[in-house]
Amino acid sequence: MDMYDIHNHLIYKFDDGPRSLDEVVEMLKIARDQGITRVFATSHFQELIPVELEEDYFQKLTELQDRLEQENLPVQVFSGAEIFFHHYINETVKRSRVGTLAGLGKYVLLEFPLFLMPSGVPDALFKLKMDGFIPIIAHPERYSSVMENPEKVLEYLKYGALLQVNAGSLVGDFGRRVQRVAMWMMENRLVHFLGSDAHNPTTRTFRMADAVEHLKRHVDEDYVRDVVEHFPAKILKNEDIEKVNIPELEDQPGFLSRLKNKLFSLGR
Repeated sequence: MDMYDIHNHLIYKFDDGPRSLDEVVEMLKIARDQGITRVFATSHFQELIPVELEEDYFQKLTELQDRLEQENLPVQVFSGAEIFFHHYINETVKRSRVGTLAGLGKYVLLEFPLFLMPSGVPDALFKLKMDGFIPIIAHPERYSSVMENPEKVLEYLKYGALLQVNAGSLVGDFGRRVQRVAMWMMENRLVHFLGSDAHNPTTRTFRMADAVEHLKRHVDEDYVRDVVEHFPAKILKNEDIEKVNIPELEDQPGFLSRLKNKLFSLGR
């Protein structure tokens, strides 16, 4: 399986990721050993992206790409950003070189605060779509509002967003409740991408191979291949991705209450 990783923090001395270029190379050797061949270096960015910050990002990205060529390490690294949600995120993306994955002008990876869902999310997603972008919501399973109300992810899908689940969430790195929500999304085929969200080679590293093996025991292998290979490949082809079938929860009496009871019974 030729895996892509659309969410990780590889640019050294930039955010809360690795502290040196050597550490980045160590991370990518782990990625290679897991079967990952293409990654998007999605560093954290806020509402304001100064020119100097963007230049620093691309300078370090080029340095990394040159080092990988010297090391003969067969992993391709593309540009990207994990942009913190704000109400005019569409304007930030339009002004920045780093705002879309691989700089191709289509897919935008965004994140919300973990413990407080902001207002105005539907409007912001709508603005992105109207401007020709496709929003991807990073690790929805980790947001407290989603853990308490899993149906929120269906709202995001209806607004045109896609979902990216963390590999570590599927194997229990963030607790059993997060794992349950992540697996529920996968089992219902609501997810388009699996990402490592790797930050370093030790405590927050690539868990993609582990997550794939776990998923193969619970969902169809063709779908697993979709989320780690076929769908992310469309990013680099600048193609649209098929919409998922969104469950009509009003036609499933008791569905959410059963799900919530299952989640809450596990504790945090």
